[in-house]
Amino acid sequence: MNAKSIRALCLVGAVGTLTACGTEQPPDVPDVEANEPMASQESNVIVGSVNWVSATSLTGTQRTRSQAVGYLSIPAVGSRCTAWLVSADVIITNNHCIGSASQAVGARASFNYEDGVASTARVWYNCDTFIKTWSGDDMTAVRCSATNGQLPGNVYGWLTVSATNAATNASIYVVHQNCDYYTTSSCSPTKKSSPGVVKNASYSTTDLSYDADTLGGSSGSPVLSSSTHQVVGLHHIGLGGNSQGRGTANTGVKATRVKARLAEIGL
Repeated sequence: MNAKSIRALCLVGAVGTLTACGTEQPPDVPDVEANEPMASQESNVIVGSVNWVSATSLTGTQRTRSQAVGYLSIPAVGSRCTAWLVSADVIITNNHCIGSASQAVGARASFNYEDGVASTARVWYNCDTFIKTWSGDDMTAVRCSATNGQLPGNVYGWLTVSATNAATNASIYVVHQNCDYYTTSSCSPTKKSSPGVVKNASYSTTDLSYDADTLGGSSGSPVLSSSTHQVVGLHHIGLGGNSQGRGTANTGVKATRVKARLAEIGL
């Protein structure tokens, strides 16, 4: 599915199987409180009751990996997504979040947009150097510059992508920037971790499906294996969503496809 097709879902989300465009939140200045609208993003879904925890409550390797995930502010299209570091200075997100160099203009990411961190203490990196996008895999790579003399990956680390795809019933978790704004409209989209299992490893040619909870704004998140803590999917689409962001499953691009795209840019 290309970016144009995904954005077109905004017009039919309430009646189709795939859902699009979350409830809009008040725009703002990222340094203050980045609850930006999600007009160009997939409205991913919560499956059943909300099942996610603050990333700050994680321990061990899950906590370490979560630090490489960040809030992505995209002022050129007036929206937000999630992104993750794949090297010291390259982040990955969805094509439907940033689909061109013009949409990357002004993009910034914060990797400490977490519970307990004051807005004034959030560190922002300019991530507006467009590298490449792949509409068929809903994937985009952009480069970040240093802040305070340090590249983000040298502060927060980065994730590795699995060389093999996840199996059905495998345990996974999705790290993303969000909150249940359908229930509390003023909530802050801090970093969350959603546990789940792979429901169908061969959902489609490109995707696997899983029951981990997300919402619009989670687009671009890494789906990580609970055993290896490697990326096994690039999260992007929710299925069967209703007007409250509840649905039947979420889907992400398979690891082998993500890894092949990264190889094209030398990663």
